[in-house]
Amino acid sequence: MNQNEQIPFKTFQLLQLQCQISKKYLSGNIHLQQKVIGKNKEINSLTLEINVNEDSTNFIVELQDDTENQFLYYGDLIAIKHFKSQLYVNISRDQKHEEQKEVFLNDEPEYFVIQPPEKENSSLLKYINQQITYPFRLQSSDNRNYLLTHQKNDNNFQLKGRQKLECKNQLEGVWNFVNSLSKNNNIQIFDRVISAPIFIESGRKVIIRNWWTGFTLHSHNSQSQQGRTQEVTCYSHPRDENDYWSIVKQHSKNTSKFINYDDQIFLQHLTTGKYLNGSEQDSYSKLGKLVFCSDNFLLLNTQPFDDFILEMNKPFTIKFNNYFLAQSSSKAESKIGIQRECIYVKNQTQACLWIIEKMI
Repeated sequence: MNQNEQIPFKTFQLLQLQCQISKKYLSGNIHLQQKVIGKNKEINSLTLEINVNEDSTNFIVELQDDTENQFLYYGDLIAIKHFKSQLYVNISRDQKHEEQKEVFLNDEPEYFVIQPPEKENSSLLKYINQQITYPFRLQSSDNRNYLLTHQKNDNNFQLKGRQKLECKNQLEGVWNFVNSLSKNNNIQIFDRVISAPIFIESGRKVIIRNWWTGFTLHSHNSQSQQGRTQEVTCYSHPRDENDYWSIVKQHSKNTSKFINYDDQIFLQHLTTGKYLNGSEQDSYSKLGKLVFCSDNFLLLNTQPFDDFILEMNKPFTIKFNNYFLAQSSSKAESKIGIQRECIYVKNQTQACLWIIEKMI
């Protein structure tokens, strides 16, 4: 191996997160207990630390899915657990302060999508099915905030969450993993994962997730006023019964049970029994064409990248005629929670990439 070649980072091992702007490391701090109305309270916080040898800078990356991949990939959905405190990195959901959100440690995991550092579609293909060896951004799939740093003065950086990136600053929100040099014996329990490809079988129950945002393909009994049909949206957390679809191939020349490149399929929403469909009619936001569920199934085409057979956690596209299924930047018409609109678009972008997150 070339000395300059970076070894891919693994799941279930101690890692450090280095900010590319400040070159400092994410650090979890457990403060001494203080009296709060007569009770002791432990204060946990996140800061940036210049000393890489501090135990407080060690984190564990946990995959959201049930599968145990050996390496981390762009598009993975992860929780970031502080090893010393066993608490998770969270970004505040407070709606009162829209611009900047507090970043803190919490008992409950918050899931982040590992996104490429570049947002241009022209450079996107090089990150598909790519193990993490280079920098990345982290966007919360719960509230769409990026994990960022804010420079207060020459050497003072603070953590924050924000939904929009500054166009002029190409390094904003860009992080890099660094292997921990910790001598902690507990690290041995994490080096245990062996990757094995899981191919997608026709007729199985699946959850389909957007590769770029971490939102799932979702439907429910709510009716869309656009065409008065069953609404299809993209949904965050937690996963629920409305995220499950049956994926079935039709008219395939390949007689195997697996779904292959360019196979025609239909998707049936299991809770309502209706099928994913589409129309030339404009969507609610007019950013694309209408996606809905109906009693009649629509034949769609699947196109994986690099591989002939559709595989769990590997990106693919879903096409209707010459349109790509995509997550819109607009809120869903029903405006339930933070659900986003699902649309068909003419041009392929990062929002058109999907993965099978779970198969039952």
